[in-house]
Amino acid sequence: MKCLLKEDLERNGFTLRTDHPEPEPSYDEVKIKVLAASVCGTDKSIYQSADNEGIKDEMRRYLDHPDNYRPIIVGHEFCGIVESVGEGRETVRARDIDPDLVIEPGDYVTAEMHIPCGHCTLCRTGNAHICLNVRVKGVHLDGCFAQSVVVPRSNVILLGKRGDISSIPPRLAAMLDPLGNAVHTVQAADVGGKSVAILGLGPLGLMATLLARIHGAARIYVTEAVDLEHRFELAREFGADFFFDAIHGRHDLYETVRRQEKASGGVDVVLEMSGAAAAYEDAIRIVRNGGTIVLLGIPRHPLSEFDMAGGVIWKGVTLKGIFGRRMFDTWNTMLNLVRADKFGLRSRLIQMMAPKPYPLEDYRSAFQGLLTGQAMKLIFTPNPDAYAGD
Repeated sequence: MKCLLKEDLERNGFTLRTDHPEPEPSYDEVKIKVLAASVCGTDKSIYQSADNEGIKDEMRRYLDHPDNYRPIIVGHEFCGIVESVGEGRETVRARDIDPDLVIEPGDYVTAEMHIPCGHCTLCRTGNAHICLNVRVKGVHLDGCFAQSVVVPRSNVILLGKRGDISSIPPRLAAMLDPLGNAVHTVQAADVGGKSVAILGLGPLGLMATLLARIHGAARIYVTEAVDLEHRFELAREFGADFFFDAIHGRHDLYETVRRQEKASGGVDVVLEMSGAAAAYEDAIRIVRNGGTIVLLGIPRHPLSEFDMAGGVIWKGVTLKGIFGRRMFDTWNTMLNLVRADKFGLRSRLIQMMAPKPYPLEDYRSAFQGLLTGQAMKLIFTPNPDAYAGD
C-alpha cells in the first residue's frame, strides 16, 4: 500500500512508499480504509525533526535504545471506511452515544489515536488521555498517512452506518481530532463571561477562538506572528475583538489589556496555542492575579528563563497543561457541537482548509505550503478514488 514514512529522525522530510505491507487487525482491532487525513502541527514537527530534540525524544520514548528506531507511518487525524474487524469477529461495539450500535465492514468511522494502556492508575480513574504508557498513532505506532490503518476497537468512533458520510463529510471528519484538542483547551477554563487571550492563530488557535465565543467569552484578544491579514480576518469572523502582531505588537498587547481590563489588572484566561517562548512570557505578563493559563502549544526547546515567582506564584495563577482529548467525553462534546452546527461551526472550520485535497504523492508541495505559511490546514486522500469530497 501507499504510505508516508518517517525513516530517519536526524533528517527532515518523509519517504513515500508504494509497496508497504498492509496492516492486518488482531482480534481486538479494526482495519480502516483511509478516506481523508489531515495534517497537524505535530506532523510538521516530525517532518522537520532534524533540529527538534523534543519530537525526537518523544518518538524514541518507548525504545530500548535510541538506535533501535524503526520507520513509522506518520499521521493521526483521519476518517475512513471499515474494511475488516478482528479475526473471528463480524462486528464490534461502537464507541458512540447509542450503546446498541455496532461497527461492521462498510461503516464510516474515525478514531481516537492516543492508545492508552487501560491498566495504570490514571486510566482506571478516568484520565486515560494522560495514561502513563500512552502510545500515539503516527508518533510511536504506525499512523494514518496510508491507504489503511489498524486501530483498537475501543478507540473507533462510528460516524455513519453502511458508508453514509452525510452527517459529517470526510473533509470535516478528518478535523475532529484537532477540534477535540481545542474543545479540551477551552473547557479547561471557565471562559463564559470572561476576558480571554488566545496566543497563536494556527488551526487550533482559530478553533479555540470560535469555541471561546460559542462558550460566551466576553472579550477575546488574539496574537499571531505570520500570515496576519488572513488569520486576523478569520479570527474576526470567529469572534475575536482585539488583534496583535506576536512579534512587533507585544507592547500594544500589554497596553490594550491594561486599559481594557483595568478593574482586574489582566485577562481572566490565557490559552497558549503556539508553543513560542515569547508567548509563554506574554501569558504571564497579561494574566490577572488569580487567573488561569492553559497550555497546549508545545515548545521546540526547553524553556527556562521565566519569572515564575512574580509572574505565577505571587499572582496566584493556575497553570493547566493539555494533552489530547479526554476519553471520551471530549469526543461526545465535539460531536454534539459539530452536529448542532451552532454559530456556523462546520463552515467556519472548513474556511481554514486548503480548497483541494492532496494525494500522498504530492506531500512535498503540501508541506512546503504549510511550512511557508501559505496553507493552514490541508487534507491528504490516500485513496483518491474512494474520496467522495464534500
